This record gives sequence, C-alpha cells and structure tokens, in this order.
Amino acid sequence: MFFRVAELINTKHGRCRQYYGNCHCARIKFKTLLPSLDEHEVQVCNCSICSRNGYLHVYVPREEVEWLKGENSTKGYYFGGKQAEHKFCPNCGSSISVDPHGAFGPDWVSINVRMLQDVDLEKMKIKTFDGRNKLGPPYRPD
Repeated sequence: MFFRVAELINTKHGRCRQYYGNCHCARIKFKTLLPSLDEHEVQVCNCSICSRNGYLHVYVPREEVEWLKGENSTKGYYFGGKQAEHKFCPNCGSSISVDPHGAFGPDWVSINVRMLQDVDLEKMKIKTFDGRNKLGPPYRPD
C-alpha cells in the first residue's frame, strides 16, 4: 500500500502533518493538523461506546480541524452524562469524532484515527485509557 508522506508544518502546537479524513461513503470530509502518527500516541478507550465503535482517539485543538464537506450532516449521539457528542455519518454509520464542546477543559476534538487517509495503524503507539471505570457509572442498556 502506498502512503503519502505529508510535509511537516510548524504550528503553535509544534511540528505537525496535515492529514485528510473521511467517512466510508465520503459524505463527510475533513483535514487536520497533528503530530506525525508514527510518533504521537493514539488512545484506545474501553468504555462502552468506544469499544463498540472501534475508536482510536487522537486529540486535536478545534481550530486545527477543518471540515471540507458534510459537517452539518453529521448525526450526534449523547449518552451517560450527555457531555460529549459522538458524531457519525448518517449514511454509512462511520464513527468520525467525539466533541465534548469544552466540557472537559481546553477546546479540543477527538478524531477517530480510523477515518484518516494514508495511515498505517500497525506503526502507531497505542495508549489504553480505562474509560469503563473512569468515566462514570457503567453503561446499562434499558
């Protein structure tokens, strides 16, 4: 598989690469600047929704995410404390991002790395977060 090598860009958050992402059907497209994913840790969370949707989180300052297509067509899902909005494509169902709308401090967005183009998941440094036990009461379907 061919991977494009993105040029490093100096930002106020350090040296970053530009990544393009999209849902499976490409109804939703975006680009973001973040440190090289070959070096930057990616987080896997074991909470109920992250484990079901296969999220691999990378946290990005909101101003570093540019929605190129379909931002207003995403659907949101809240659960538990209803602080973080999980955004997905209403057409193909891809889990795109988690937007806490500033509820947990700095204004950041979690992008699901699985939506990014030209990344090698096997090269990533994975850090585990115990969301099942740290994010509030356990999920219980009604």
